[in-house]
Amino acid sequence: MKKVLIIEDYYALADIESLLCTMEGYEVKVAKSGDEGLTLFGEFKPDLVLLDLMLPGELSGSQVLERIRAEHGTEPKVLVVSALVNPTTAPKLEAYGNVETLGKPFKIKELAARIQTMLGV
Repeated sequence: MKKVLIIEDYYALADIESLLCTMEGYEVKVAKSGDEGLTLFGEFKPDLVLLDLMLPGELSGSQVLERIRAEHGTEPKVLVVSALVNPTTAPKLEAYGNVETLGKPFKIKELAARIQTMLGV
Protein backbone atom coordinates (compact mmCIF):
# COMPACT_ATOMS: atom_id res chain seq x y z
CA MET A 1 0.00 0.00 0.00
CA LYS A 2 1.36 3.43 -0.99
CA LYS A 3 1.78 5.95 1.82
CA VAL A 4 0.93 9.65 1.63
CA LEU A 5 1.93 12.27 4.20
CA ILE A 6 -0.15 15.45 4.16
CA ILE A 7 1.49 18.51 5.74
CA GLU A 8 -1.31 21.09 5.80
CA ASP A 9 -2.44 23.41 8.60
CA TYR A 10 -5.86 24.22 7.13
CA TYR A 11 -7.94 21.46 8.72
CA ALA A 12 -10.76 21.43 6.17
CA LEU A 13 -8.35 21.02 3.26
CA ALA A 14 -6.27 18.42 5.12
CA ASP A 15 -9.47 16.44 5.73
CA ILE A 16 -10.45 16.61 2.04
CA GLU A 17 -6.96 15.56 0.91
CA SER A 18 -6.91 12.75 3.48
CA LEU A 19 -10.35 11.49 2.44
CA LEU A 20 -9.37 11.57 -1.24
CA CYS A 21 -6.19 9.60 -0.60
CA THR A 22 -7.94 7.11 1.67
CA MET A 23 -10.64 6.53 -0.96
CA GLU A 24 -7.89 5.85 -3.51
CA GLY A 25 -6.52 3.14 -1.21
CA TYR A 26 -3.47 4.91 0.19
CA GLU A 27 -2.34 4.88 3.80
CA VAL A 28 -2.45 8.47 5.06
CA LYS A 29 -0.96 10.49 7.91
CA VAL A 30 -1.61 14.20 8.48
CA ALA A 31 0.67 16.79 10.09
CA LYS A 32 -0.50 20.32 10.92
CA SER A 33 2.96 21.98 11.11
CA GLY A 34 6.37 21.71 9.49
CA ASP A 35 7.97 20.36 12.66
CA GLU A 36 5.32 17.67 13.06
CA GLY A 37 5.60 16.90 9.33
CA LEU A 38 9.33 16.21 9.53
CA THR A 39 8.88 13.98 12.56
CA LEU A 40 6.10 12.02 10.86
CA PHE A 41 8.15 11.83 7.65
CA GLY A 42 10.95 10.04 9.49
CA GLU A 43 8.58 7.59 11.19
CA PHE A 44 6.11 6.98 8.34
CA LYS A 45 8.50 7.01 5.35
CA PRO A 46 5.85 8.12 2.81
CA ASP A 47 5.93 7.52 -0.95
CA LEU A 48 4.47 11.00 -1.49
CA VAL A 49 4.24 14.20 0.54
CA LEU A 50 1.50 16.77 -0.07
CA LEU A 51 3.13 19.93 1.27
CA ASP A 52 1.70 23.36 1.96
CA LEU A 53 4.22 26.23 2.04
CA MET A 54 2.57 28.45 4.68
CA LEU A 55 2.76 26.48 7.91
CA PRO A 56 2.69 27.44 11.59
CA GLY A 57 5.64 26.74 13.86
CA GLU A 58 9.37 26.92 13.37
CA LEU A 59 9.55 25.56 9.82
CA SER A 60 7.89 26.83 6.65
CA GLY A 61 6.97 24.41 3.88
CA SER A 62 10.04 25.51 1.90
CA GLN A 63 12.26 24.69 4.89
CA VAL A 64 10.56 21.30 5.27
CA LEU A 65 11.29 20.58 1.60
CA GLU A 66 14.93 21.63 2.04
CA ARG A 67 15.30 19.34 5.07
CA ILE A 68 13.66 16.38 3.30
CA ARG A 69 16.05 16.80 0.36
CA ALA A 70 19.10 17.29 2.60
CA GLU A 71 18.32 14.24 4.74
CA HIS A 72 16.67 11.87 2.24
CA GLY A 73 17.83 12.96 -1.24
CA THR A 74 15.48 13.34 -4.19
CA GLU A 75 13.76 9.96 -3.83
CA PRO A 76 10.74 11.08 -1.78
CA LYS A 77 8.15 12.56 -4.12
CA VAL A 78 6.68 15.91 -3.09
CA LEU A 79 3.60 17.67 -4.40
CA VAL A 80 3.60 21.27 -3.19
CA VAL A 81 -0.03 22.37 -2.83
CA SER A 82 -0.05 26.06 -1.96
CA ALA A 83 -1.49 29.47 -2.74
CA LEU A 84 2.14 30.59 -3.09
CA VAL A 85 2.63 28.46 -6.21
CA ASN A 86 2.95 30.73 -9.23
CA PRO A 87 5.09 30.99 -12.39
CA THR A 88 7.96 32.43 -10.34
CA THR A 89 7.95 30.02 -7.39
CA ALA A 90 7.10 26.79 -9.22
CA PRO A 91 10.45 26.43 -11.08
CA LYS A 92 12.40 27.13 -7.87
CA LEU A 93 10.46 24.45 -6.01
CA GLU A 94 10.67 21.95 -8.86
CA ALA A 95 14.46 22.47 -8.99
CA TYR A 96 14.70 20.47 -5.74
CA GLY A 97 14.04 17.38 -7.88
CA ASN A 98 11.08 15.02 -7.86
CA VAL A 99 8.81 17.95 -6.91
CA GLU A 100 5.62 19.02 -8.65
CA THR A 101 3.46 22.02 -7.81
CA LEU A 102 -0.27 22.69 -7.68
CA GLY A 103 -1.66 26.13 -6.90
CA LYS A 104 -4.59 26.76 -4.59
CA PRO A 105 -7.44 26.84 -5.29
CA PHE A 106 -7.52 23.65 -7.34
CA LYS A 107 -10.04 21.14 -8.61
CA ILE A 108 -10.24 17.85 -6.68
CA LYS A 109 -10.03 15.86 -9.93
CA GLU A 110 -6.77 17.62 -10.77
CA LEU A 111 -5.32 16.80 -7.35
CA ALA A 112 -6.40 13.16 -7.66
CA ALA A 113 -4.84 12.89 -11.12
CA ARG A 114 -1.57 14.45 -9.93
CA ILE A 115 -1.36 12.07 -6.96
CA GLN A 116 -2.03 9.02 -9.16
CA THR A 117 0.59 10.13 -11.69
CA MET A 118 3.22 10.79 -9.05
CA LEU A 119 2.60 7.44 -7.36
CA GLY A 120 2.64 5.63 -10.70
CA VAL A 121 -0.85 4.22 -10.23
